[in-house]
Amino acid sequence: MDIKLDSRIDRLHTPGIIDMHFDLPLDLYDRRGQHGLLRDEFVPELRAGGVSLVGAAIFIEDKDLPEMGLRVALDQVARLYEEVALAADDVSICRTFAEIEAARRAGKIGVLITMEGVEPLGMDLHLLRAFYELGVRSVGLTHARRNAAGDGGLFASSGSSPAGLSRFGKAVVKECQRLGILLDLAHLNAAGIDDVLSLTDGPLIISHTNPRHFHDIERNSSDAHIRAVGERGGVIGINAVLLSAHKEKATLDHYVDHIAYVADLAGIDAVGIGFDFIEFLFRHWTPEQQAALSANMIEAHQAPGLSNHSHARNLTHQLIVRGFHDDEIEKILYGNWLRVLRQVIG
Repeated sequence: MDIKLDSRIDRLHTPGIIDMHFDLPLDLYDRRGQHGLLRDEFVPELRAGGVSLVGAAIFIEDKDLPEMGLRVALDQVARLYEEVALAADDVSICRTFAEIEAARRAGKIGVLITMEGVEPLGMDLHLLRAFYELGVRSVGLTHARRNAAGDGGLFASSGSSPAGLSRFGKAVVKECQRLGILLDLAHLNAAGIDDVLSLTDGPLIISHTNPRHFHDIERNSSDAHIRAVGERGGVIGINAVLLSAHKEKATLDHYVDHIAYVADLAGIDAVGIGFDFIEFLFRHWTPEQQAALSANMIEAHQAPGLSNHSHARNLTHQLIVRGFHDDEIEKILYGNWLRVLRQVIG
């Protein structure tokens, strides 16, 4: 890489990249007997990639449902707070846009707590307020399964439930709007997405997804839903894991194809990053855990050179190579997410 290009990437990364989907709480919970993991393992990678904010997702594995869903979610949040305290010089939990901006000015990595599937709530809407007080500022209603709110889109080309949101799911949507919680459409089935669109009029996000145009599974996003989110002033985070059904096509350049496709459909103001890196999870999982997750998924292929946060500079380099202008790159890396966060969480 030449000095001029390297300097350009440095400048583009100075404000800090935002990744809206990171399964950090799950990993910290799984390794709860160890301490300083955020400080010693993750901060160096985040710093190397120039990341300034991550959406840290609460996610409950099938083995913990239904009885342990709330307990495990609270344990994940507790572990996150514990680890942030041990990395306080570098990391800060953010609950408001002002706190996000303060963390950026201080050179700290912000952590925005999110929820991937509302299983921890059971059927108790009041618990959403409790999680809000703990710092949750973005909620995705489902993963790739049914819960009390609705149904997830399957990791398959067909077969997802045609049912929309339940009465409880619709109540969660309304309460998120009242509290100022971002509504995340990632993983939700098509009928559920249509319901959220009909119940809301403000910005929505899809924290981590890919166009079905490239990888035709119902977990990914249709052209119509990509356009709809863009028309609302929302943001679609591009997933680095489900680029293609074929390993040889899962490349960094193809990741940029996904960015370009969404930009063409919904506008450059609708594109963001939602890497959803998963290899770090598998390093510590038992074969049984991996098999349980794989039962609900298809084989995932990460692009060489884009498998953890330290590789983020490679993405910026490829965006430059593909002819994106600096103002467009700034929107993709952080600007669009900041706009929506300012508008919704306040």
